[in-house]
Amino acid sequence: MMLRLLWLVLAATVVIGFFAPELQRLATLPEAKDTPAPAAKPKPALPFGRVEIAADGRGHFVFTGRVNGRPLSMLADTGATLVALRASDARTAGLIVLPGDYTAKVSTAGGVAEAARVRLREIEVGDIRVSNVDALVLSDEQLATNLLGMSFLSRLKAFSIENGRLVLSQ
Repeated sequence: MMLRLLWLVLAATVVIGFFAPELQRLATLPEAKDTPAPAAKPKPALPFGRVEIAADGRGHFVFTGRVNGRPLSMLADTGATLVALRASDARTAGLIVLPGDYTAKVSTAGGVAEAARVRLREIEVGDIRVSNVDALVLSDEQLATNLLGMSFLSRLKAFSIENGRLVLSQ
C-alpha cells in the first residue's frame, strides 16, 4: 500500500513537472473578456513612437488600444476633451467606479450625461504610451464606444491625418 502511494506521488510529480511550463504560460495570458473585436488594429510604423491608423468605411479611426494593460476598442475623437470610457470597459481596465462617483455633467451627442472623473494609469496605442491620463466614465447606455480624446492626443508630439490615416507621433 505504501509503495503504491509512493509511485502515485512520483507519477504526479513527473506529470506536473512535464506540464508546468505550459501551465505557467497559460497563467500569464491576458484574461479573455466579452470585448467585441474592433474594426482594425493600429499599425505601428517605423520609427518607434509612430503609429498609423487607417480610417474605416465611415471615415472613423477605430482601433484596439490598451488601457491599464487591457485591450479595448476605441475611436479617436479630437472633439472629445477627455478620454471617455464605457462603464463596462472601465471595469475591464480595472477601474472601480461607484454610483456616487458620477458627479460630472458632460455634453454628449445624445445630450447631457453624468460621468465619473478618473485617472488612467496608462494608455497604449501601438508603440505609443502615455501615463496618468485624465478620463471620464459614462454608462454604457450613454456612450456607444470608448473615445480617445484630447487628454491623450494633446500629450503627443504630433497627430495628423495623412492619406486617410491618422498618424500619431510621440
